[in-house]
Amino acid sequence: MAEKTETEKPQAVNDELVSTKPNPDIGDAIQLAEQATSGKYSPWTPSMLRLYCCLATAGSSTGLVFAIYNIGSIPAVVVSGPVNDYLGRRMGMFVGAVIIIIGTCIQGPSINQKMFIGGRFILGFGVSFCCVSAPCYVSEMAHPAWRGTLTGLYNCTWYIGSIVASWVAYGSATVPDKGFRIPIWCQLISSALVAIFVWFIPESPRWLMAQDRTEEAIQVLAKYHGEGDRDHPLVTLQFKEMQHQITTDGSDKKWWEYRELFNTHSARRRLICVVGMACFGQLSGNSVTSYYLPNMVANAGINDEKTKLMLNGIYPAICLVAAVLGARLTDKIGRRPLMIYALLFCSVAFAIITATSKLATDDKSNTTAANTAITFIYLFGTVFSFGWTPLQSMYIAETLTTTTRAKGTAVGNLMSNISSTIIQYASGPAFDKIHYYFYLVFVVWDLIEAVFIYFFFPETKERTLEELAEVFEAPNPVTKSLQKRDIGSVLNTLEVKEEDVPARGVA
Repeated sequence: MAEKTETEKPQAVNDELVSTKPNPDIGDAIQLAEQATSGKYSPWTPSMLRLYCCLATAGSSTGLVFAIYNIGSIPAVVVSGPVNDYLGRRMGMFVGAVIIIIGTCIQGPSINQKMFIGGRFILGFGVSFCCVSAPCYVSEMAHPAWRGTLTGLYNCTWYIGSIVASWVAYGSATVPDKGFRIPIWCQLISSALVAIFVWFIPESPRWLMAQDRTEEAIQVLAKYHGEGDRDHPLVTLQFKEMQHQITTDGSDKKWWEYRELFNTHSARRRLICVVGMACFGQLSGNSVTSYYLPNMVANAGINDEKTKLMLNGIYPAICLVAAVLGARLTDKIGRRPLMIYALLFCSVAFAIITATSKLATDDKSNTTAANTAITFIYLFGTVFSFGWTPLQSMYIAETLTTTTRAKGTAVGNLMSNISSTIIQYASGPAFDKIHYYFYLVFVVWDLIEAVFIYFFFPETKERTLEELAEVFEAPNPVTKSLQKRDIGSVLNTLEVKEEDVPARGVA
């Protein structure tokens, strides 16, 4: 492909649909914006059902595999982003699935510790690919009217994997000798499904646009967002926005180029959101309740192993229900309120868990205190899953541009893994040394996170991925994001100046 200057636009393939002029006809732009923003869309049309199948394929890539183990995947950050940029989102998922299959085939029949650890390392490497390509694909492919719900549901598959993995491990524990290998081989299931079916879903239209494959991008948009109509207002609007926002010579064409993640005011504000979301998503106390629930139950004065096992099995199921409900409501409530209010509740919950755990430990007969501690442990998991689980991958993908989405998501994945490793290795000694007083760390830390989000995290709902450029380019992105999105905002993404709009324009 020939090099293009930064101001050049993709060649039009349909003169009535695409305009290569710097500013489209103002009257047409106003009419298009009005039609697209006021349109009523049904989530149950044939094209939407096809779209759900495509997004489900992406979502399954990390569910079971990621839940069975948690391993550092730092080396993959250097490779996963460029592979997704050069070869596409589908190829990124395919490569990740194949690497997971290879790692499973090494780990499953392992005959010594070195072979087992080697297989786990390769598995983690492959999961990193899936954790980059899948959220990028889902956010770029999702219908704008339900982007929050659809991208939010992606991360909810973690709990499905957690539930399946827990009960597979429980059932296989009764199998003599080789039972421990059953959960390992089960990792092949979702990976094989992704490796096969990823070639039956369309490529991301935004990636196609970045590769100057405009006709293919229009076809995908028409089929999945426009009920097969190339001239559908939503198809036309999205295409024109992509045309004006996506460059064909960005940093995604240079595997070594990461400066676009921080070389401008807009890029730095986006990176703050990426790093903040990645770290907060692991350091808010959720990792402690996920991996150290038996310790928390013991701190509450409950030491019966059968009771611990029952509570540990019920916990992810409740969290799954809460996460799915949160994903459905994220477009109605908004990203910022969900994050902030959930953290405020989590801080209060940890304060109550600390106090009741102390009472239950000091007085073994105080069943009220023990039950209250367990109740608030579950309430913490429910509220965190409702407010944060759907947003952890979604918000990172939303805040990045098409040319930086893969590399930025890889950086977010790196920070998430580092944070997860720190909290997991620190929690064990903390529980041993200071017991329930360890919860006080999260009482304070969750409040700090809430304040940080209030000042630095813009609201991203009700805007297309391209319209968010206007938000992050503003001097104060948070203030800009809280302004009501109107047709003027849409016109700005099309490079139409509002002062050029005729008096008959829009309200």
